[in-house]
Amino acid sequence: MLRLRSALVAPGVLVLLALTAGTVLGASPAAIWHMDESSGTTMHDGSGHGHDGSMKNIKLGVAGSSGKGYGFNGKSSVIVVPDAPDLDAGTADMVVTVHVAFSDAPDEDYDLIRKGLTSTKGGDWKIEIVNVDGKSLARCHLKGSSGSWQKTTGPDLADGRYHTITCEKHATTAAMSVDGTVWKKTTKIGTLANSAPLSIGAKAEGGDWYNGSMDEVSVVIG
Repeated sequence: MLRLRSALVAPGVLVLLALTAGTVLGASPAAIWHMDESSGTTMHDGSGHGHDGSMKNIKLGVAGSSGKGYGFNGKSSVIVVPDAPDLDAGTADMVVTVHVAFSDAPDEDYDLIRKGLTSTKGGDWKIEIVNVDGKSLARCHLKGSSGSWQKTTGPDLADGRYHTITCEKHATTAAMSVDGTVWKKTTKIGTLANSAPLSIGAKAEGGDWYNGSMDEVSVVIG
């Protein structure tokens, strides 16, 4: 089984990812946010595709997984990126990656990144942290035209250190990884495309507020 290898990339650089599905995805990121801004309220997309986000109540310049990152206050911090066709996987493979560090477990859950809600036409996906018996576990959720998959597992992540979480959609498999450990299932998600904005740190409408730091977030489709 091949495991995901992710890399921080510059605009326009080809990304080669060895996927859990046993194939290699070669594609430029649809979006990559380095989260290293020192001023302003715009999160800049480093992919060159212009998927900038609007920041609300984000603390800039906190310690990141690589350089600087963003701080989220757990009550009003959110970033919203407008919908765009190339942020939707459709029938293609998709790998979403986040790097997060936090110490406080959520009351119920923290939304880290998502596009759409369970009621959204065209499906939805998200990575979140869920409180399971006092432990803060990663969850990957994918729902498309052919089916859905959700996995909640891994170690307790509320230790103040940075952790890497991926959520993956492939033709016949879905997968989640936490710090390199992979869980996958043979399943068909089908087409996944909606008109919802992409949000980081909470629902676009508010709620499920993340409390912690975040750095180097990417969406690769190909």
